[in-house]
Amino acid sequence: MRRKFLVSIYIFWCISSQAQEVVNQVLSRDVTISFNSVSLSAALRQLNRQAQINFSYNTTIIPRIERITGDYDRVPLRKILTDLLDDANLYFREVNGTIVILKRELTDRVISGRVVDEVTQAPLPYANVFIDNSTLGVATDLNGEFEIKDIPYIAFNLVISYVGYTSKTIRFNNGQGLDNGRYIIELNIEEKALDAFQVVGTKTRAQRRKDRRLLKRFEQDFLGRDSNAKDCRIVNPEVLEFYVVDSLDTYEVIANDLLFVENNAMGYRIGYLLEQFTFSNGIKTTIGKAQFKELEAKSKKQNKKWDEAREKAYYGSVNHFLNALIQNRTLEEGFMVNTVQFDSVTSEYSTPLNPAPVSEILVLTKTDKEFEYKLSVKSDIEVTYKDGFEDEEYKKLYRSKSKTGNYKYTDQKSRSTISLSNDQSLTSYQVVGLDISDVPLFQKSVILFQGEEDPIVSFPGYFTSKRSALYLGWWTWGGFSVKLPLNYKPAEKEDLGK
Repeated sequence: MRRKFLVSIYIFWCISSQAQEVVNQVLSRDVTISFNSVSLSAALRQLNRQAQINFSYNTTIIPRIERITGDYDRVPLRKILTDLLDDANLYFREVNGTIVILKRELTDRVISGRVVDEVTQAPLPYANVFIDNSTLGVATDLNGEFEIKDIPYIAFNLVISYVGYTSKTIRFNNGQGLDNGRYIIELNIEEKALDAFQVVGTKTRAQRRKDRRLLKRFEQDFLGRDSNAKDCRIVNPEVLEFYVVDSLDTYEVIANDLLFVENNAMGYRIGYLLEQFTFSNGIKTTIGKAQFKELEAKSKKQNKKWDEAREKAYYGSVNHFLNALIQNRTLEEGFMVNTVQFDSVTSEYSTPLNPAPVSEILVLTKTDKEFEYKLSVKSDIEVTYKDGFEDEEYKKLYRSKSKTGNYKYTDQKSRSTISLSNDQSLTSYQVVGLDISDVPLFQKSVILFQGEEDPIVSFPGYFTSKRSALYLGWWTWGGFSVKLPLNYKPAEKEDLGK
């Protein structure tokens, strides 16, 4: 019996030694390879093809912004993988000859503090503290204390709100130390809150009917008309107040508390601090701060549906476009850029038939703050996304002939040439005799830049000031129903030719 036991141990030791030797052989293998400004996922595929290295990883953990350049001449695979993965906050393990790539534990970046009344210094329990446009946030406890963990190493806005108090936003730059001390955040009572105990008269039937009409209109303008919108609902419309500004049907909306939106199309419940909503002359302005909470999927099928809806919402969006600008990959990501000029004679926006290269239309310059860039433009711009088409409802509602016979693409008297393929464009469907319902149209949007200073773009794909730009065209169609948190990252598409 003892002999059999010793033999078993010996066999086990031999198998273990052989397995370890395989691991060492794979990771110690000398590899010669060159990377020329490729993404991390493309570099891994290149390793797979050239060195016959098998990888296993979840594509959603692979960052999109890094571009890798480097030459390796007979360098151990372990060294190459360490170089590739360390900066991406990833690590690797070998399992049965396959390299498994995993995401490191969430960051150690934490922000904590206390929210108090500025005058009395009394704690404000259940105040909302969150990172704008993200899924990161908490409510303060009974002592006004809060702590938010696992904050990514990017610039962000910390938002603090409390019913009856003026909300506050604090800007933090990428890499700024958060653990040097706790933050004491003081909030002021809103002036209108001082009148909270005044007796308010009951609204008349006509006023209630008018509010219902404006709410219905607001739901359409705010949530959007995308197919997602039918699966979205405003949970607490009673916090909204509506104001008709003029006889042209311009209206404004304010909220007395966080506005909650449940998006069952993409699986989010969003608390929205609505700062401004105005619909004037066909242009809507929406400014606010959002806290996302993921809904719990009832099945794998629903979870997959949400993943697909989120991915569809991201590609072709403002965030996708700005990320492509940062990475200098607008063409590769499917975007075309053109200048936009306003024609005072026809009261229409127009674009030239032969646009200049992107580099002559806009320039992105790195600032002294990490992941922040200054966007210099000569005019407002039109953005065309060639990997997506306008849906039938959009074309039916907004596409019509302009005064000059060209084809308008928004309801703001805007028009443009419509690119049908890489080498074909039409300026007048009247001449060609095509029915617009039979023509697939690329998604087209317009950015109208606001203010005198160049806007600042930050990673991951947003303007640091929400008042930097207004949008026309396709980007207004989806509205709030296609809004994603900034920390959402889709599975990376295959880099063709890499």
